[in-house]
Amino acid sequence: MRNLRSVVAALAIAACGGGNKPAATSPTPAAAATTAPVAGGLELADLKFYAGEELGFQLHANGHLEAHVTKTADGKPVPAIWVAAGDIAADGSVTDDNGQKQGVIQSDGSFKTPDGQTAPFHLEGETLVIADKKLTLDDHGNLMGLDSGATMRIEGATTPGRKRTALILLAIMVSSPSGGGAHE
Repeated sequence: MRNLRSVVAALAIAACGGGNKPAATSPTPAAAATTAPVAGGLELADLKFYAGEELGFQLHANGHLEAHVTKTADGKPVPAIWVAAGDIAADGSVTDDNGQKQGVIQSDGSFKTPDGQTAPFHLEGETLVIADKKLTLDDHGNLMGLDSGATMRIEGATTPGRKRTALILLAIMVSSPSGGGAHE
């Protein structure tokens, strides 16, 4: 998943996040393709995060996030599996794969950590702002605004609420202590 690594690295540089943590859970069956409103104008729905043609992450309509893992944190290959990567609830709270609260998406598009800190990214409408970068999704779910030349597409990001959900999850994934890089 070299392309996913490139996208995550580009976002991580912008967000100043990082770190690796191996994941080891069994796959969760996909939820029905329904949607649910979430705090901050977000919408839970089935979303699939692709780097090039490689599916790396998926959000289920029930708020469960999974990562496609083909390597451990130390780079050793493993059989491709889906592992729990966290959850987002209708109140905007985000938990990691261990169920620990990582923060809450606020109605203004910001993200607050449990210790009250505001994350270094926020949403402005359907735009994710990280430092001086502004990232958006076009009508086909393609991530726009990366300088790295990496490509990413989010399948299912077809409404303003779903686009906001996809963008904020990208930012949270790359700025979390477990970072996006462990899920290669």
